[in-house]
Amino acid sequence: MCTKGLSGLVGLMWLACVMLDVEAYATPNCTVSTFDEALQECVTQLGIPLERLDKEYKLLLYPADRDSMCLVRCIGVLLRFWNDTTGIREQTIRQYYQPAPEDHCYQNRTRMCLDALEPSVTDVCERAHRSFLCYHQQFGYLQKTGRYIPKTALEMGQIQQDCLDLYGLPSRRLQQYQDGHFPDDPETQCFVRCVGLRTGLYTDEHGPNVDCLYIQCDSCADEAVFRERATECIAAQRRHKLSKCTAAYRTLYQCFRDDQLDLYASITTTRVPTTKGYPKTTTKSGTKVMPVYPVRETGEPHLHLIPSQIEIILKTLYNGKY
Repeated sequence: MCTKGLSGLVGLMWLACVMLDVEAYATPNCTVSTFDEALQECVTQLGIPLERLDKEYKLLLYPADRDSMCLVRCIGVLLRFWNDTTGIREQTIRQYYQPAPEDHCYQNRTRMCLDALEPSVTDVCERAHRSFLCYHQQFGYLQKTGRYIPKTALEMGQIQQDCLDLYGLPSRRLQQYQDGHFPDDPETQCFVRCVGLRTGLYTDEHGPNVDCLYIQCDSCADEAVFRERATECIAAQRRHKLSKCTAAYRTLYQCFRDDQLDLYASITTTRVPTTKGYPKTTTKSGTKVMPVYPVRETGEPHLHLIPSQIEIILKTLYNGKY
C-alpha cells in the first residue's frame, strides 16, 4: 500500500551540439537527445577512463565516487534536468524514466527520497548524484530513446531576434513583445509562429507540442490541469479555418500565454532562492582531480525567464513570496 504523495533556434542548437560532439536532431515535434549521447560526451569531457563506460555506466551503475558523481552532474547539465542553483528539474528528468505498469508507489518513493536529501550537502556533484539516484532507483526504467531538451534563456533570446530579422520587423517590436504586448496583427501572428517553429514546439501540421511545452514550462506544476486546458483550447481554435500565422497565434500564444510567455517575453536577471539556509562550507575533494563545486549562493544573479504579467505563476515559483 502506498502512503499519500507529498505534496520552458534549431540551427544554433545544432551548431552547439556539433561543437560538443553531442548528436542532436530536429524532429517534427522538438529537438531531442538521448541519455547515452550525453553519457558518452561527459565521459570524454571529464577524462573518465573508457573502461568504466562499458563496465559500469552502460550497465546503469553509478557508484558514489567523485568521478561518477560529477559525471551525473555533467549529464544533467547537458540534458538540462540539473541546475546548480535550482537543483533537479523534475518535469525534465521524468521523461527519461518509464515506471512499471504494476508499480503504484513510484511517485511516493521518489518524493520521499528527494525530501531526505540533507541541506548540509552543499557540493553540487554530490547533490546532483543523490537527486539523480532518487529517479534512477525509485521512479522507473531508463529510456534509451531521445527526449526533449528545454531551451535556455540565451537560446530563446536568439530565437526571438532571429524571427524579428526574418520578418524584417523593427527593433521596437521586440521591446513591445518583451513588455508583454502582443497585438492581434499579421506581424505578431507570424512572429509567434516563427518562434514556435524555430524552437520545435510547434508545427503547422500538428500544432503545439503539449508534451514539450509542459517540459519547457518551469512553473507549471499541475500537469493534468496544463494538459486539459491546452487540449480544450487547441481543439476549439482548430475548428476554424485559419491562416498559418493566425493558427499559430491562436493556439500557441493564446492557449499558452499564461504558462509560456517566457517564449516571447523579456529575459531578466533575478535571484532564485534555493540554497537559503545551506551552510557556506565546501566538501573536501581529497586527492581526486575532480574539483568540488559548491552550490551557488543566493546572492549570485541567475538568468531566469520572467513573464512579469503572470503573478500567479510567480507566486507558485517563489512559494507565495513575490
